[in-house]
Amino acid sequence: MSIVIAILVLGLIITVHELGHFFMAKLFKVPVREFSIGMGPRLVSKVINNTRYSLKVLPFGGSCAMIGEDAAGSGDMIEYDDIKIDENGLYDFEGVKYSKEDLDKYNFQAISPVKKFLICLAGPSMNFLLAFLLAFVLVSRIGFDVPVISNVSEGSAAANAKPMSLEKGDEIVGLELPDEKESIICYRDLAVFMQLNNDDILKNNYPLAVTFKRESDTLKTVVYPTFDETYNKAMIGISFENMYQMPKNFFDTCKFAAKEFYFYIKTTIMSLRMLIRGKLGANQISGPVGTVAVMGSAINEASAVSLSSMIYTLLTLIVLISANLGVMNLLPIPALDGGRIVFAAIEMIIGKPLNKDVEGFANTITMLLLLIFMIWIFGMDIYKLLSGSLLG
Repeated sequence: MSIVIAILVLGLIITVHELGHFFMAKLFKVPVREFSIGMGPRLVSKVINNTRYSLKVLPFGGSCAMIGEDAAGSGDMIEYDDIKIDENGLYDFEGVKYSKEDLDKYNFQAISPVKKFLICLAGPSMNFLLAFLLAFVLVSRIGFDVPVISNVSEGSAAANAKPMSLEKGDEIVGLELPDEKESIICYRDLAVFMQLNNDDILKNNYPLAVTFKRESDTLKTVVYPTFDETYNKAMIGISFENMYQMPKNFFDTCKFAAKEFYFYIKTTIMSLRMLIRGKLGANQISGPVGTVAVMGSAINEASAVSLSSMIYTLLTLIVLISANLGVMNLLPIPALDGGRIVFAAIEMIIGKPLNKDVEGFANTITMLLLLIFMIWIFGMDIYKLLSGSLLG
């Protein structure tokens, strides 16, 4: 059951993304040949208001196929020779019909670069909106993990920090190593930073600069982490108990929701940076199969605790994946929304559209490379799932 829920959730996130493109395309009168949920052959399909709506076999993916897109965007470039013409002289795309005048005027290639820009931006924006709204729900129910120190161990590195020791009630807002610097907005930020840099801290005996708030002042001190044999990692001797703070009012909830949302955006960007720098292997990336498996496992574990725990876990996963999808789609890579946004921006600057064959070729080649990469990721997911390494 948990796997079914995970698949439906992943489908929901992708559908929300495609709805962003769809609503903006409709606003600008761009012909949408088909809006589909899923991939592959159609299970159910119906033409409503001159757009075909389809539910397809494979629950992953979806599309908003605008006429005038290149093939990599799942739409149709305007090539009238192979399109059926009905008895009224309308061009017939499997029951979706348009006059040549409307196709020439409103197809994706014909509209202004500003409209192209907004249509492409709408998909990731919807993912960000979904992530923020669900983050709002989460923090309103369970609060936000503000990194306020609850205890400083006597004689610890934090107690012996220079020029001043850390104290109970201090809120950590920044951590800095000689080659790493990170702003801290929540306890999870601090935990991730220490985990990722644990080996470097121990190997090089790095000092850790800590920026913190004490009452109305922002202060800075330096801590020398020590090795803890019990936990087998670098420790500074501070603890955080009951760090989840409940918002006091609507504006407090908005502030915590924005921080929750930002945490997942920053985590996604950090992962990309680590991948580029070689600190994260490509075999550590999960595709749809891995994502569903991990989500299903998390849902199973949470449901064993309580129904509310399962719901909060599910909402957290949706926030994470939706924010991740938004960021990934904004990467300036042809065939992704980010690449199309770049093409639209170039068109705005030079005052004329790029050669559609060049743009279409770039999108198609990149899409093929992405498909090859996704097939490899899919294979890795299956291998890790069968070997038992996917879920640890």
